[in-house]
Amino acid sequence: MQIGSYRLSNPLILAPMAGISDRPFRTICKQLGAAMTVSEMVASNPMLQHHKRTLLKCDYAGEDGIRSVQILGTNPRQMAEAAKINVARGAHILTSIWVVRRKKKYARS
Repeated sequence: MQIGSYRLSNPLILAPMAGISDRPFRTICKQLGAAMTVSEMVASNPMLQHHKRTLLKCDYAGEDGIRSVQILGTNPRQMAEAAKINVARGAHILTSIWVVRRKKKYARS
């Protein structure tokens, strides 16, 4: 299986799950054969980029292989900046969730 320029050894991918897809769980899934893991959803809101919980979700220390992160937001510029930040933190593949304005409150969590 191939995603862009990244070749996965098998089709097993850990989906992002809020409150579950933290680094220890991702590590276990990799050990059990997942070709790629996706971190928990992180908000693109700049006020949350350096929040303790955001940093824990994006902690890839000691993780091998292809790393992916899911970004949540309402503002295209903030989402683009969050993408750059997450690549600098070690993410290889980025996915995003665009939240419509009336549900903007969810992009703040």
